[in-house]
Amino acid sequence: MPTYKIPTELLLQAVGDETVILDPRSGNYFTLDSIGTDMIQQFRENDSVEATAQNMSEKHDVSQATIHADLVGLLNEMADQGLVQKT
Repeated sequence: MPTYKIPTELLLQAVGDETVILDPRSGNYFTLDSIGTDMIQQFRENDSVEATAQNMSEKHDVSQATIHADLVGLLNEMADQGLVQKT
């Protein structure tokens, strides 16, 4: 399974119920809804897909497998935009 790292230089700005993530080096940006924002904030805190999926599952009463799949999908999408390092 790949590992993911969100670079510390990314800028996150809340705009209403959404968060805009900007890479100041490339100008790439990404918009997250409230659930995506929660996922990324938790992932930045613990740097673990599994721990984030478990925390989100408990918080939102959704299966850990569903959260895990959604988070990996989000991280892959952000990696495609150059906003997440995937190894």
